[in-house]
Amino acid sequence: MNIKVVGDIRIGKIQPSLTGNPIVDDVLIQHFCDQLKKRLTSLHLYVDIVADHFFDPTSQSPDIILMDKRIIDDLPDELLMNFKIIEIDHNDILRGNVTNAIAALKHFNSGGTQLGEHLSAI
Repeated sequence: MNIKVVGDIRIGKIQPSLTGNPIVDDVLIQHFCDQLKKRLTSLHLYVDIVADHFFDPTSQSPDIILMDKRIIDDLPDELLMNFKIIEIDHNDILRGNVTNAIAALKHFNSGGTQLGEHLSAI
């Protein structure tokens, strides 16, 4: 299982950002990824976690996507139907707070969510 963290999108028609500064966005999203990796590793769950700045809703992915709720609100629902998405509070990404994401991932891992159904970690 891979996890992609989408806190900004740098391609396409809609290009939401986390802070408006791509360098700052890189650092904040990577910090969130690092914190998530650290917590999951402490729970003996070993997965690849990557920052995805180039999310393409036209290209399907089997990965779990942790996406900033503000981005989800900006994208049409039909574009997100083919993904396993957990919406993450914008401030959690800014602060590197992964507690809610961990709880949502546990629910996701228990098989309680179907493809196209979004799960909230807020």
